[in-house]
Amino acid sequence: MRQVVPVLTAFLVLTPRGALTCAVCNVGDATLTSMGTEKPYRGRLRSSLTLQYRTDEVGEARVDRLRLAETRLDLNLAWAPHARLFLMGVMPVMQRTVEYVNLARRTSVGPGDGELRARWFPWQDRSFGAKHLLAVTGGVKLPTGQVQRGRDGKPLPVELQPGTGSVDPLGGISYAHFSWPWSMYTSLQFFGSMAGAEGVRASRSMRGTVAGQWQVSMPVALRLGLDGRFDGKAIEGGTPERDSGGFIGYASPEILLSPGLDWMVVLSVKFPVIQALSGFHREGPIWSIGVVRDLQ
Repeated sequence: MRQVVPVLTAFLVLTPRGALTCAVCNVGDATLTSMGTEKPYRGRLRSSLTLQYRTDEVGEARVDRLRLAETRLDLNLAWAPHARLFLMGVMPVMQRTVEYVNLARRTSVGPGDGELRARWFPWQDRSFGAKHLLAVTGGVKLPTGQVQRGRDGKPLPVELQPGTGSVDPLGGISYAHFSWPWSMYTSLQFFGSMAGAEGVRASRSMRGTVAGQWQVSMPVALRLGLDGRFDGKAIEGGTPERDSGGFIGYASPEILLSPGLDWMVVLSVKFPVIQALSGFHREGPIWSIGVVRDLQ
């Protein structure tokens, strides 16, 4: 994908040959943490690249079923201008292929909707080597995904669009506990949605996570999470979508590996174990591999 090249270039440019100080020294804890669950300290700068693959089926078999295969590359940056504040951004590049009930296929490639977030830590039990951290998050999803059009100039179907074309609020709260070699993380997040491109309003969503982690050794950690998502109805053409809304729950095993100081590789998969989505809608496993770099 040609669109991936600028993302990779940016990641390499933002990765200096050596970090000024190691993250372990600055937080007083050698626990490996994935992007979004790390401890803050003033000046901390983190980046990551995550490659993800998922599938989705929407619609009634032999009537109007669509099969979606999506490959997504996320560039994440997180910076702490203050010892209790993280500013975060994510920019995705996506390739999406939809197979229709008549076996016809359409593919689109391009940027998805980016996100900007701020995570504030109003309470932690101590400033260095904290064992308990409470955080609140607020942010916005931006309509950076370009409308994909066919040769006739008309927009491709909604299922092929990489974004909603709307500015959407998001917010949440999280708690983390560290007690070497064990740690745990839990969060609850709300994703709003406004009317976007072509009059479509995506589902409003509430998402929760509970995860426990065992630090097997300094460079290896095992993590197991339970993730749940409750979606409201999406709106298209002024009416609720039949095959939208409902609940889905995932079991999420994860391996975190540190091949060197301030580097980490994260391998994870989310298996859907509860599928209670409305209408004709089933989601497959979500596979991902990520590389995380503490720059400062």
